[in-house]
Amino acid sequence: MAWWQYGLMALGIAWAIQAWGVWRQTQHYQSVFSDLRRKWSDGTIGVGAAPAKFGKGAIVIVVADPQGVVRAVRVMQGRSVFAKFIDRSEFAGLTQAQLAAAITAPGFDRPLAAAIGQALSQIDKVSRRKADVAVTPQAALAPA
Repeated sequence: MAWWQYGLMALGIAWAIQAWGVWRQTQHYQSVFSDLRRKWSDGTIGVGAAPAKFGKGAIVIVVADPQGVVRAVRVMQGRSVFAKFIDRSEFAGLTQAQLAAAITAPGFDRPLAAAIGQALSQIDKVSRRKADVAVTPQAALAPA
């Protein structure tokens, strides 16, 4: 075989390994997300992502209860498809406002802060939408 054929074969093997890794990471994400949904069914879930061109990116899943208290934060940071979600229990019990203030502290990891900020804004948006839906039926029943 010629050298370019070996190179092509190595490229194909590397691509297959990467595809398998992406599939495994997707399965892990779905598993963690569905576990959180099942455990905290009355809460609101927000997901944030901060991809990095160079360095570690971050994906964050934040669960908040109806009163705005953070119940769980799961963080995936890394450079490869082998990164896993880890529980960041130090954020549990904080209000959303306290968590938002904590991520603006000096020295806080920038990609992680961006991902948590996205997740919190998503939770706010969903909570407002739920509140609007809860108010709308009552307004429709009010006499004109």
